[in-house]
This record gives sequence, C-alpha cells and structure tokens, in this order.
Amino acid sequence: MVSVIDSALFLWLNPFTQWFYRSAAGRLTLRIVDLIFNIMLRLGTRAGFMFFTRLPTDYTSDRALVMAQEAVARGYTFEVLSVFGRFHDTFKITTLDKAPLIFSGVPRLDQVKAITAGWMDDKWLLKQRLLEQGIPVSRGRSVNSLAEAKRVFTTLTKPVIVKPRFGSRGRHTTTHIRTEADLVRAYQSARQLGIRVLVEEHLFGSVYRATCINGKLAGVLAGDPPRITGDGSSTIAVLIDKKNAQRSQRVAAVTITDKHQAFLATLHYTLDTVLPDGQEIDLSEKIGLSYGGSSREVTTATHPQLKEVLERAAVAVDDPLLGFDFITPDVAADPGTVKWGIIECNSVPFINLHHDPLYGEPVNVAGILFDYLERELNWKK
Repeated sequence: MVSVIDSALFLWLNPFTQWFYRSAAGRLTLRIVDLIFNIMLRLGTRAGFMFFTRLPTDYTSDRALVMAQEAVARGYTFEVLSVFGRFHDTFKITTLDKAPLIFSGVPRLDQVKAITAGWMDDKWLLKQRLLEQGIPVSRGRSVNSLAEAKRVFTTLTKPVIVKPRFGSRGRHTTTHIRTEADLVRAYQSARQLGIRVLVEEHLFGSVYRATCINGKLAGVLAGDPPRITGDGSSTIAVLIDKKNAQRSQRVAAVTITDKHQAFLATLHYTLDTVLPDGQEIDLSEKIGLSYGGSSREVTTATHPQLKEVLERAAVAVDDPLLGFDFITPDVAADPGTVKWGIIECNSVPFINLHHDPLYGEPVNVAGILFDYLERELNWKK
C-alpha cells in the first residue's frame, strides 16, 4: 500500500486534532484513508478516469518539474496523477528494480510517521521545540483573543509582527506594528486564517530558506521583498518607476496597490515621500521575484556555525525533508554575534527555489533528495 496524504493538511488543524492524529486511533484513521485512496486508484484506473501520466512540459508546479528532471536524468519514470482530466499534486516514481513510490507534494518514505510530525507547520509548537534545544527564535506567544494579544504586545520590543499560527507565504501577516491600533487591525487580519494568532518581535534582515534533507543542510536561499533606495530628490513613486524600468525580466513589476500604500503607512511614508540619499526601504512584506523582490543562493556564504545550528534544528524537528525560514541581518556572520531566529518550518518545501535563484550559484537540491531516496530505498541507478 502507498500513502499520498500530504502533511501540509495540518496547516489548518488545531493542536487537539494534531494530537488525535498522533495517537494510535489517528494513525489507524490515516492508514484507512490511504487504503481507500489505493482502492479508488485501482478502480479509477480500470474505469479510465484516474491514472498516472508523464508530467506535461507546461506543468505549473516548479517543485515537481525539478524532481521530474532529476528522475529522468537518473533513468526513472516520473508521472503525475490525472483525475477526470485534471492534474493533482500526487506523483509516482518508477524504477527498474523496485515498487513504484507514490507521494503527494514531496516524497517521504513513511508518510504516516511523517504526518504525525505535522506539528512542524505549527509556528508556536515549532518555536517551543526549538527553544528547548537552545536554538534562536523570535520572542513572542500564541494568543486566542485580542485582549491576550494586547497583553503580549506590551511585553515585546517594538516593532512586532502578527501572523496566523498556521499558514505560510505571508498570508494575512502584518509587519512593523508599533501601536495598539495597528495591532488590532493586524490581529483581525490574521484571524481570517484561524482563531490562533502569533504575536512576536520583528527580526530585521533578509528572509532565508534553509532546506534540510536527512538532517543535513542542502541549500540556503535569501529572499528579499521589493526594495528601493533614496537619492535625496525623488519621491517613492518615482523610485518605484525607476526600479520597474531597471528590473530583470524575471522580476515582476511593482504595481502599487492599497496594500503597498498601507505597508508604507506603517513606516510613516507615502508615495510622495522623498527618501534621503542612500536610505533603503521595503515596499511590501511579500518576498520573491513574483512580488518584485529578489532571490540569492547563499549556501557557500553561510557561516559554518549557522549551518551547524540549522542542522541541529533539523534533528530537533526529526523529519527527513523540511525547510526552515529564518531571518538574520548577515548570513555570513557568526550567529552568536547577531540577532537572528527561525520563524517557521515547512513540511513541503519549495526545493525548486535553490535551482534557479536570481543571483548566486544554483544548488541541485532535487539531486540531493534523490541521493537520499536511493540510499534509503536501495534503488539501482
């Protein structure tokens, strides 16, 4: 029997539900779900509406594409699940000498065991686990009410950040909060994704993604939001136009929206503000090329002691494939000399980000992943 349950489903589950799925009854439930899927797959294949097929060249998931490319390069077959003509994020790797490996998102060897570790997507539970191991995180707490959020807010160094306890990609996250009025608005936004909200101190620097495979650091990618630098005479609106005109074709243009203006307001700026010469500011809390930002692969530049701490964090989480997001002012600095911390962990990391950074030397993380699979499953090349 194969398992395709994706541990990302734990993003929306509350801690009690997570506890249930870690119990014997929960594990049995997951196995039953897997059994039902396998039965459906067999019936659907016979009926012709459910089958695996070669990954189309225009498939929308870049993460799947880099895995498919690596599989084909090694002589394996990589296929995607089609149900009634629609592709799903479920895949099959077929080798010459072993049973096919079917998985959802990213390959795991014991999916039921991995899903019981779904707490890694819970930012508060992750923070507590890392603190127990002496690994830096941003100070803060999980809250269940606005009154509790206000109490935590008074204990933290400003500015703070408010975000959903579950979720990723910066959805409903508000940064640079300095006043109680801003806290209220940020809390109401975060509550749209769940009743549990995280209030924590703002860390300054680039957001980095550290992908770890089998407890070892595979790659470190820096992601930056869209930024502009003042020249002493141009308004922010003019600087944005200049940035768009000079951007790489791979970088999306910054199209000003109400969200951009609201973000600037938290910094006490407007589009008409003239920035002093050399002053750099962000235009959004969103990072990456699709938001007008940037990406840099910095694996070789990362300080050796920082690499060691990240690998200790991977051991603490105890999952063979994960991605840590952390913030530091300088990835090349001794981590003991700067204020930095891990802010979240992703159980289904976008390993493709390391393959095609805007700057820096790409890292074939898919290759490292397949090296791990071949060792663990004893695949013949």
